[in-house]
Amino acid sequence: MTRSNSTPLLVGAGALGLLVLAAAASSPSARRTAKKLEEKVESLITDWIPTLLRKTSEHEGQFWSVQANLDGNGVSYGILQWTQKSGSLGGLLRAMAAADPIAFGRFFGASWARLLEVTGRASLEAVDGVALWSEPWVSRFASAGRWPVFQQVQARVAAESEYMAGAVKIAGVLGVSTERAMVLYYNRTVHQGVAGALGPAERLAGWYADESARRPPNPNDVVAQYAWTCAAKFRRTSMPATRDYNSSGNIWWSPVPSEWSELGIGRYAVRRVNVSGVWHAVTGPPSKPWSLYDLIAKRSSDILTDPTLRDAAVALPT
Repeated sequence: MTRSNSTPLLVGAGALGLLVLAAAASSPSARRTAKKLEEKVESLITDWIPTLLRKTSEHEGQFWSVQANLDGNGVSYGILQWTQKSGSLGGLLRAMAAADPIAFGRFFGASWARLLEVTGRASLEAVDGVALWSEPWVSRFASAGRWPVFQQVQARVAAESEYMAGAVKIAGVLGVSTERAMVLYYNRTVHQGVAGALGPAERLAGWYADESARRPPNPNDVVAQYAWTCAAKFRRTSMPATRDYNSSGNIWWSPVPSEWSELGIGRYAVRRVNVSGVWHAVTGPPSKPWSLYDLIAKRSSDILTDPTLRDAAVALPT
């Protein structure tokens, strides 16, 4: 999201934005008032984005969090757990190096250029003969994540990412753009990828379009149905034809004895229920896999019941 330092940011500001323009063209005192109004406009537009990033990082990680190749994605890093295999880590590291090249070299050592080259190709290759999810790289990533400049880069990249663009698209498809909804959409784009999160929204919107009475009047019910649609693709009630969920084999079907309850209209707090004949798509270490269905249901429930999130519409970045 780009902004000009010389012109008021008016997207979604309505009458308040018009007051800014009128006052800016008037006397010095009026211009001072305009400045205050402009700051108010900025606050109205952007104050939900830090909340969104904070709520997402509660599930993904802190600025300095490093995960070690849990799902075959190489090292995962930071508040969004940018991954080596996807190439997103490479993009983040390039932005960090551009923001403070001296600090980048200090934290990552003499092979910093090789680090950028390998991650820029979305490769899982070792650097200096060592995988990036091993020492000394893990400590280097963690230390760099505590540098304020690099924390600012993480926040900026997260706010301007394809995940945010995907969340905005989902808001347009479903017609709900409250702070709570945006946090949930963003959580889904980060976890499932933009295409994986947008597909359920489009299917739900098509289901509404086929019969308008299906769409609940409460916006949070729409969000809950969207969350359930996202989770449902990782659950089935008949035995799968094959064990593997995907071609890479890092997600597979497993029978489960219990699960989080359905997110339904007016029912956002999930509870653990016993089930039989149910399979979930699971991932992680084979000795201790975790259910993608359960993860989505629980995270979505936490967002839908979070008393700190607002249910008023927010102005979206353009």
